[in-house]
Amino acid sequence: MSTVDLEVAVNEIQQACEGVQGGRLPYFFLVGAGISKPPISLASEIEAECKKTAQKRNRIDDPPGKHPMDTYSHWFKKAYPSRVLGQKYLQGLMRDKNISQANFRLAHLVLEKKIANLVVTTNFDDFLSRALILFGKHAIVCDHPMMAERIDPEEQNEIQIVHVHGTYWFYDYVNLREDITNRAQPSAQTTSTMVALLDNILSRRVPLVIGYSGWEGDVVMTALKRRLSGRNLPHPLYWFCYRQAEIESLPDWLKFHPDVNFVIHQQKSKSQSDTERVEGESSIQSRMTLPPQAEAKGISDKGSEEPVLPAQQVLDKLIQAFALKAPNLTSDPLQFFADQLRRSLPQDDAGQSEGDIYFIKSVVERIERAKQREQEETQTIQLIESQLEKVRDALRRSQYREAIEQGRTIRTDNMTATQLRELMNAMWSAASLLNDNSIEELNGYDMVITIDGIMVERKIEEPSLREMVAKALVSKGYRLGVLNRNEEAVAAYDEVVKRFGEATEAGLREQVAWALNGIGFQMICEAKQSWANDDEQLARSILFKAQEKITSALERAPENPVLLGNQGYIAFLLGDKARAHELLT
Repeated sequence: MSTVDLEVAVNEIQQACEGVQGGRLPYFFLVGAGISKPPISLASEIEAECKKTAQKRNRIDDPPGKHPMDTYSHWFKKAYPSRVLGQKYLQGLMRDKNISQANFRLAHLVLEKKIANLVVTTNFDDFLSRALILFGKHAIVCDHPMMAERIDPEEQNEIQIVHVHGTYWFYDYVNLREDITNRAQPSAQTTSTMVALLDNILSRRVPLVIGYSGWEGDVVMTALKRRLSGRNLPHPLYWFCYRQAEIESLPDWLKFHPDVNFVIHQQKSKSQSDTERVEGESSIQSRMTLPPQAEAKGISDKGSEEPVLPAQQVLDKLIQAFALKAPNLTSDPLQFFADQLRRSLPQDDAGQSEGDIYFIKSVVERIERAKQREQEETQTIQLIESQLEKVRDALRRSQYREAIEQGRTIRTDNMTATQLRELMNAMWSAASLLNDNSIEELNGYDMVITIDGIMVERKIEEPSLREMVAKALVSKGYRLGVLNRNEEAVAAYDEVVKRFGEATEAGLREQVAWALNGIGFQMICEAKQSWANDDEQLARSILFKAQEKITSALERAPENPVLLGNQGYIAFLLGDKARAHELLT
């Protein structure tokens, strides 16, 4: 089984696209639910909701099997026994919902046609089509087997989208085990099938798999199996995994094919100050046997037991590597809308009796006048706006480091409240998405904190931004800890407690809990070092202080597993066997 990290995969994809002959795009995107969450729920979440709905109607029969597809199908059908009812439920989940960031990024990629112009998806939502329309491009969409022949894998200019299981717009969607299995079967009567279409696509292009878990019985996996059986691919297939553990659930014919690479989050090596146990602790450990999860955890562990690779991060990396320009909608919106409207008007023809009955030309002229006024006003406020536009442009292109560098060049003393809010949001987005423990990431958090100070000084009330500031301080503390700048890390955490310790808002209380956990974590590391230096008395004294911090954190987040784990770990180090087992098992 071959695994690679994101950097390597993107570099190799870029090389493959640079070397294509005759402009033929070598790849297509194969995407699943991972690119639409949020706001769309995953199958497990939909199953839980359907189970509640079914039980309210006293439909409580147990599923016929324990496989996730069996339990999902069972509860969905119990909750919505007809196709129309199921369609209405899916419409409620998906219709007019905000488009996910990952779908916007995917639309940006296919718009430029540097990697692929064809997307195959198991999703029912129309996020990708809507994102493309916002960017000014309509796609050829196939959402039913009878439309399969409209898709041409050799087409290089038009954007094409294939919904292999249909969409929420129609009740003939394919959602349950029996339907999914049937769609994967070939037909002896017609070639207008999803099976034939996928075979055709796979014979000409290689998939880049993002946000798709891979159920062996569906039409996608059966087509992949046929393509990989005994044959090599012209380019490697890259399967981007949200979690590395997901690979284990995939079939051997996929896992061990020589042309399949699984792309995983590269686990950065942890420093001793992070979670590594130091010498001298063995004397404490010898007193008892504790579960393997008995380990102190910092902020980075709060969301998951293992590192993850979200779809947006993958798509961001591809946009960065191919240096895509920002879409016209975002770089020159007024001209974009003027051009869109102008293209929709009938050509001037003196012989035509009907005219522009909606006077759309006058609308175009108004937009162009607005553009002219904007240009005139920009000359007056040229410097700040041009600098802000550089920040915006870098974010649109997923160039987060560049966005932070551009943001730091702006003089904030002459900025309006609106501009300060925008820059603050931009710096937070860039820093949190950069997520690489770099100095630039720290600079981004510092910009958020600095701008907040300016707004407070000017008495600009902005309650909605308080949580962002708290998050920036917590993130700064964690990154400083990773860089072994422990005193500065504790200072950042202390600032969170000082500024927001009495807050009643749930979001702020959570950030204060993480800050207290961060302080406690640093104390645990310090205590372990004291043990390594044979100073058990000092170590125990420090651990009691750490215990106070974690206890205070638990008052704000009593069910947080990381905090409970750290409390148990402290009990373990102090020799309280019963308490440690209670908290850690």
